[in-house]
Amino acid sequence: MITGGPGMGNALRLGYGVNAIGRDADQRIVLDFGDDQISRKQHALVTYDPKGRKFYLQHGGGTNLVYMNEAPVLTPTELTAGVELIIGATELRFMPLCGPDFDWQEKA
Repeated sequence: MITGGPGMGNALRLGYGVNAIGRDADQRIVLDFGDDQISRKQHALVTYDPKGRKFYLQHGGGTNLVYMNEAPVLTPTELTAGVELIIGATELRFMPLCGPDFDWQEKA
């Protein structure tokens, strides 16, 4: 959920596996709400591991940083419910639907 900056109020849907975040339309998570500080491609990556039922955040490999709870993310780091992320000038709150107690594949 975008909580500050351009796009505030928009919810974003993550998929299984690796989710590249950037401004370009070919990114799995498109953050193209007018924040030019976000890289076009792979500013950050969010990975959902369906076996472990955990999410991880990592830097996308470019020159722009991603922050979790005000600290730069330099190595893959587990995401937990409620953490705050900053990508460019955009603030987000991580609110997962999948986790230890539920996974959509159980319902399929």
